[in-house]
Amino acid sequence: MWPVDRTLSPGELLDPRYEVVPFHGRVPELAELARWRDGDAACSALLLHGPAGVGKTRLARHFAAGSDVLVVDDADLVARLDLGHPRMLLVSRTTGWWWSALRQRAADHGYRTDDLAVTACPEEHETSFATACAHFAYALGLTLPTTTAPDAATLHDLHLAALVAVCGPPAHWLIPSEPVRGRLAEDVLAAALLDDRIDLDHTPEALQTLARAAARLPHARRRAEEVFTANPDLADVATVPTLRILAEWPAPARALARRVFDDPRCDGDPLPAILTRTLLRQARTAVERAELHGLLAARAALASLHEEALAASREEVALYRELAGVDPAEHRPALADALADLSVRYVAVHRPEAALAAAREAVALCRVFAAEDRDRTSQLAGALDQLSRRCAALGRRDEALAAIEEAAELYRDLAEAHPKLFRVDLAEVARRLGLARGDQ
Repeated sequence: MWPVDRTLSPGELLDPRYEVVPFHGRVPELAELARWRDGDAACSALLLHGPAGVGKTRLARHFAAGSDVLVVDDADLVARLDLGHPRMLLVSRTTGWWWSALRQRAADHGYRTDDLAVTACPEEHETSFATACAHFAYALGLTLPTTTAPDAATLHDLHLAALVAVCGPPAHWLIPSEPVRGRLAEDVLAAALLDDRIDLDHTPEALQTLARAAARLPHARRRAEEVFTANPDLADVATVPTLRILAEWPAPARALARRVFDDPRCDGDPLPAILTRTLLRQARTAVERAELHGLLAARAALASLHEEALAASREEVALYRELAGVDPAEHRPALADALADLSVRYVAVHRPEAALAAAREAVALCRVFAAEDRDRTSQLAGALDQLSRRCAALGRRDEALAAIEEAAELYRDLAEAHPKLFRVDLAEVARRLGLARGDQ
């Protein structure tokens, strides 16, 4: 509990950091958390997730008190979460791709990850309401009300109702005289947004509050979409986690796309992949969908979303396979490139046999259209180079050597005809050829 030497404001009374209302209940969740904390994994991260106001922060703070567990509240609002503590308890309203990216990145660092959903406990609401009324009345020096517990969706709503029961109607105290945070700040903003004449502040904090409120409330979402669609330059002001929320919605996604893709803050973040997924849902033609699946795979891979990248790459291959069946001359080269990318995605998820199969199919396709069009020879050479790598990874040295020898021969011819374009490729393949022959 934070030390205070004054009467707390209504917003502070509702803030779980002050712990005005003591924690109680949540016995099953505490048992699950204890099993996680005492598990045998050297490093572990657990995500505590659930709707806004359900009591996640109170639960996390109570559980971690006096222990070596590191609590990261609003973990989904951290642009890039650093791993480094042996027991990390993350708190978030959402899971989604930010969490999937973190899980896959954590696995690469030897972390075990898990998640625990926090839901409402209506059976505890009567006790929670009575306890909140008693502690709010004591903190404010007011009379304890006799009101019964209302039907409330979350613990925050229940505590807000208790504060209303103690203080009276909220008209004179809900508009805060000092900054508030979290769910209360979103509710205050949402109430203000009922008047379309009210302008929004364009600070990172205000835009983040808007986006969080918009994720819960339809009228706030409408205002958020209008604001960012009309002012795409706000992407430069908003935080990356704020943009992740907006990227799920088509109108702001289209408006913000170019700025997001060019923003260095997004390097390694799932935001570009999330935005591409939203744009993909609006694609109308098979060619457009195939291209966007390829972009989605690449952007997901850059954010450590390896499983999602694989899924997107497989969709890309399936679409180009259908297109090539209708018009082989037009779409076989794109299918071969998609298969080469699919091979890379299989490597990232530790499926070397599948990676080899995709690389072999890419080479077979390249042989067909390279025989028909000599300008495609470089694509065949690149596919052979990749096939050699896949074979070598599985210990198939003879096959790897044959593929790299053929690639080197093709690159020699290409470099002779176009030295500026292929001299570097030839040098790299020649180096790898020398290594492969040295292993024989």
